[in-house]
Amino acid sequence: MSSTQTIEVGNIYKIAADEANGITPPVGMDVWYKHFVVMGVAADGSVYGCVVFDSEINREYIGPDEDEFFLPIKKGSYSFIDHDSYLECLKLKPATAEKLLSGKFEGTLSSVHMAEAKKLVQLSRRHDYIMLKMYGII
Repeated sequence: MSSTQTIEVGNIYKIAADEANGITPPVGMDVWYKHFVVMGVAADGSVYGCVVFDSEINREYIGPDEDEFFLPIKKGSYSFIDHDSYLECLKLKPATAEKLLSGKFEGTLSSVHMAEAKKLVQLSRRHDYIMLKMYGII
């Protein structure tokens, strides 16, 4: 993929994610391939705030009322979704342009899913105003 490609809000990339991206790979693995959706970007372009697709809600890591921040995505909604999944909007995951562009571009989030995801990101108690402002989400 060309490093001159423009990264836009709503773009979906499958990347090799790790702790630097807020993802804990399974035991014995250095990375975990995840689909990241760009929700916002820092003004200087140094880092993007992303939400990720998950196959299921990992209840070990969330509080009692936090499952509402997992947006259901039906099987077939996107070419890479072969089973009902979720868009995890609880906590933005950071990714650099280099990391996103080194992954595979998978398309763009629908306007309906984007609007819903943005609303959930804004409502999550795990994001403070400064972070949302930094990424241009509010």
